[in-house]
This record gives sequence, C-alpha cells and structure tokens, in this order.
Amino acid sequence: MKILQLYLFKRFIYGFLISLAVLLSIEIFFSFTAEIKNLNTGNYSFFKLLQYILLNIPRSINIMFPYAILIGAMLSLGAMASDFEFVSMQAAGISVSKIMFIILSQVFALSIIFYLISDFIVPKFTIKAEQNKNFSINKKIIFQRNGVWFKDANTFIKIREIYSESNLKGIIVYNYNEENQLQSISSIAEADAINGKWNLKGVSETFFFTNPISQKYHKEQVRDELINKQLISIKTQNSLNLSLSDVSKNIKYLGNNNLDTTIQTKIFWEKIFQPVSTVIMLFLAMPFIFGRYRQNNLSKRVMIGVLIGISFFIISSILPNIGIVLGIYPFFNIFLTNALFIVIGYYLYMHQLETGLR
Repeated sequence: MKILQLYLFKRFIYGFLISLAVLLSIEIFFSFTAEIKNLNTGNYSFFKLLQYILLNIPRSINIMFPYAILIGAMLSLGAMASDFEFVSMQAAGISVSKIMFIILSQVFALSIIFYLISDFIVPKFTIKAEQNKNFSINKKIIFQRNGVWFKDANTFIKIREIYSESNLKGIIVYNYNEENQLQSISSIAEADAINGKWNLKGVSETFFFTNPISQKYHKEQVRDELINKQLISIKTQNSLNLSLSDVSKNIKYLGNNNLDTTIQTKIFWEKIFQPVSTVIMLFLAMPFIFGRYRQNNLSKRVMIGVLIGISFFIISSILPNIGIVLGIYPFFNIFLTNALFIVIGYYLYMHQLETGLR
C-alpha cells in the first residue's frame, strides 16, 4: 500500500507542479502588463516594477494553489485513467474509493503545510511590495473627502488621506472623557510614525475643558500616541495581507473597543477552512475522472475541472457574505458552504461512479 501511496503522490505532485508553474507564469505576465501603466510615475522605475512583481510571487502562489491542485489532479489522474491504470488497481483489489481517499488525504496534508507556511510568508512580502510601490508613486491607500472614521478607546479620529500605516494626512481627533464629554479637538495636517513616535505637522488644538475655551497651534509636534496602527491595518489591508495571528489580534482589539468583529471573524474562519476547501474542490472534480466520463479526452476533463473550480470559488465567496447580511455567525456561513459542496460532491460520486469504476 505504501508503494501505491508513493506512486499516486508522485503522479499527482508532478501534475500539480506543472499546473502551478503555468498558472504562476500567466499571473506574473498579467501583473507585469498591469503595472506597466505605472512605470515612470513618480520614482516607480523598471527596477522597482520588477521588485514589486517578485515580492508578490508568494501571494500569487497562494492564490493559484487550489487551482493548481485541481488542474494538476485532472492532468495526472486523468492520464492514469486514460491508460487504464485504475482498472489495473481495481483488478488488484484496490477500489476507487480507496484511491480517492489516499489522494484526498495527501492533498489535505499538503494543503495544511502549504497554508501554514504561506500564512507566515505571504503577508510580509505582500505588504513590503505594496509599501514600496505606494511610496514610489505617492499613492494614497485611502482618499475620501468626508474622511474615514476610527474609534480608539475614548477617541474618535477622522482621516482624509492614508498613504500607509505610518503616513497620514488631513486628521481630526476628537477626545472624550469617561463621561462622554468632549475635551478637545485636534486638527493635524500630516502625521508620520517614526521610531515609535508620531511626528505631527500643522497641529491646531482646541480645548473645551478650560474656561474660557483655549486654542493652541504647533508647526511641529511629537506625540507618543495618535492612533493605533492596528486600526489602520484593519481598514486598509486585504485579507491576503493578514496572517492568522494578525486577524486574531484584530478581532480581540475590535472586541475590546466594542466595534463590529464580523468581517475579521469571517476572514479568520475562511483561513481556517482553506485546506478543507481545497480538498472539497478536488473532491467535486474526481467523479469526472473516475466515472462514466473517464474515456473523454483530457482537454474536456480539464475544462470540466476548471468550471467546477470557478463555480466553487464564486459560490463559496458569495454565500458567506449573504450570511453576514442575514446576520448568521461567520463560522456557520463558512461551515455550511463547505458542507453544501460536500453533499454535492457525494452526489456526483454516487451518480458517476455507479456506472464507472467501483
């Protein structure tokens, strides 16, 4: 049995690596063509463009991983089915169900290892890439005329322009006491976080707790605290740029400040279920390899697998968001979506394999 497991893994991993290389090449090509429009904008040189592409490779691999798993399986296992290798295994007393279990177990183990590693690597490289690019082209991450609002303990902060977690412009800070009485309003033209401190420019302060109300103006000012960078990260970072520990910290921080944790909780459970979702995606496609369609040409099998993967991705992305709108707890949104596709996969298995290999 170990020989069979090793053989199946070698065949699968070969198809997976080929698929990943092709998908990654396509992703890099489109990323490169998309970035050309920013070339020579500000300090965004060709070298920095290449640096941005290279730093985003881990992110691209993370995105393409489940699809490479799916297509790689369709290529490798489909080729084995065409060569009647599974018929030989059947003759040796090894059922298709056993073969599927071996492959899915290997994919699950590979997925756990991959997502654990990517959770550590991807955020660091991706954030570095975005920061370098934004700094080079002087790009605003967020720009809203009416500002973006943040709540940090008893402080309410409105920021008009966010260039990075450490560079903010157009800031208004409203400080309240424990009795929810307005104590002061600070208008800040620009704020830069350097060496753990905030360097402020154009600071105008109005104090309401004095009698009479007083005002102060500072051309430059240094503060130990202005806004927790974690709050800015929650607003600006894509879920792919956040590690599991980052999301956990965000949930805890939002909860301590009596803020809504729904989105961050959804991201948390999506990351937890990633290995399971990858296995389900492959499980949905497997009946088309082993069942009545095993004699079809390879291109049709790959196409069917890709369509299944796209359908799974679209629906599994939409349903949790609908659940949030309906007020369903994020865990159940993710769990029920995966459970739905397990049922669909089992139905395909029973429907296809009863007329094929057993």
